Amino acid sequence: MKPVLNVLLALTMVVSTAALAGQTGRLPMPPNFTGQEAPEVILRAYPLGDVTKQAAFSHHGKAVRTLTLPNGKEGWVYEGGGKQAQTYQSPTKGKQTVYETGPGNGVRTFTLVFDDKGVVIDVLYNEQGRHDGLTALQTQRKDRGEGADKH
Repeated sequence: MKPVLNVLLALTMVVSTAALAGQTGRLPMPPNFTGQEAPEVILRAYPLGDVTKQAAFSHHGKAVRTLTLPNGKEGWVYEGGGKQAQTYQSPTKGKQTVYETGPGNGVRTFTLVFDDKGVVIDVLYNEQGRHDGLTALQTQRKDRGEGADKH
């Protein structure tokens, strides 16, 4: 009986691994939040509706912070650009490199907005505090000609 269970367990693992590989193989790769590309380029290229929380974590890493947006949706905040590498030496002669930001260093924040199923439905961009940026949904709709800004 035990060998049969081992075979079933191994078969289950192979099938689930193949299924996961098939799912991740079809996901488009989102752009990185670096300071090297213009924010509009990143927002245009972000594949809305395709990236899950797991895929976002795998690609972007841990968010700087998470928050609940005014519409009740979950947001993961990432920072890009404006970070300077500094290497410090401890009294025990150990060295550690950290990335620091200072005021006015051009730090960009990108907030991934997740729907109730854990899929990215928008990316909010801010550069100088709150509510001064763009959104991926807004940028992509404008590119497709689906309505004008209503400012």
